[in-house]
Amino acid sequence: MSIKDKVLLLLEENKNKPLSGEELADTLGCTRAAVWKAVKTLQADGYKIAAVNNKGYTLEKSSDVLSEAYIIEQVKSAGFDIEISTKKTVDSTNNILKAKAANGYQKDCILIAEEQTAGKGRRGRSFFSPAGTGIYISLLLHPTASVTEASMLTTLAVTAEALAIESVSGDKTKIKWVNDLWMREKKVSGILTEAGTSIEDGSLEYAVVGIGINLYEPAGGFPDEIKDIAGSVFTDNIERENLRNNVASELIINFLKFYYAEAENGKISRSFLDSYKERCFVIGKEVSFLTPDHEVIEGNHGSATVLGINENCHLHVKYEDGTEDILSNGEISIKL
Repeated sequence: MSIKDKVLLLLEENKNKPLSGEELADTLGCTRAAVWKAVKTLQADGYKIAAVNNKGYTLEKSSDVLSEAYIIEQVKSAGFDIEISTKKTVDSTNNILKAKAANGYQKDCILIAEEQTAGKGRRGRSFFSPAGTGIYISLLLHPTASVTEASMLTTLAVTAEALAIESVSGDKTKIKWVNDLWMREKKVSGILTEAGTSIEDGSLEYAVVGIGINLYEPAGGFPDEIKDIAGSVFTDNIERENLRNNVASELIINFLKFYYAEAENGKISRSFLDSYKERCFVIGKEVSFLTPDHEVIEGNHGSATVLGINENCHLHVKYEDGTEDILSNGEISIKL
């Protein structure tokens, strides 16, 4: 961990309490000049650190900048040792980790960004990812599971996310099958899971799970094309104290607890399934099925009643003609 990260961690642990340069230097075993340089770099990164003569440095409570050191510390305290890095701006966290995997990187790792300039959604869509409004997290994993089994990573991820947001915000979440997280009747998150497979035998080489969360509504609101459906986790009047780091930390911890539960057995743990079902609000509802262009599919099998969700998070439905089916993917619209 760099001096900068160590200084930030100490300031995080003592928010609103001044720490002198000498005190920080003695604790870290470095020079006061090194502390001063670290503080200047942190300020340039956006951290609100006040320097008061004869008192020291103070990290203001309102700071809500991504802290790599803080997130790593939280995740390690929960018993997980995994590579985690943060960036201010990237084109796409998924693209960066996919390129890393394609170049032969064999370790699991996590990348978190505050902004994406080319965020990716499902079916080739873009994902609105401006600075100052959300967090964008991708996990590079190397499961021994089959490609079919690894498809459960998406539903595992949305469950981990739901638990994290509920823990930090105190508000309830809902899940729209397959992997959209909703709060206050609006979608606040999207998940895109991508994989690399062997050309020779079709086996899974790696998976990248990308999670984008709208923490705050952007200034001026969401773009016209998504304003009727998109929402944010937190309201405008909330105090933004370390919310970004706490949501990221809780999400990663929950995800890894589920993921590593049966990783050695080549399976994706179903330990999240009850939590997923509890929050999935489509069960018992009449739904319409949508084309990739979001048009309603017409005909007898264009709509159905959702009877339940099976152990693979597939949708058990009953069509209007009385026949039943199990659906593993697709997009649905709830009939009102």
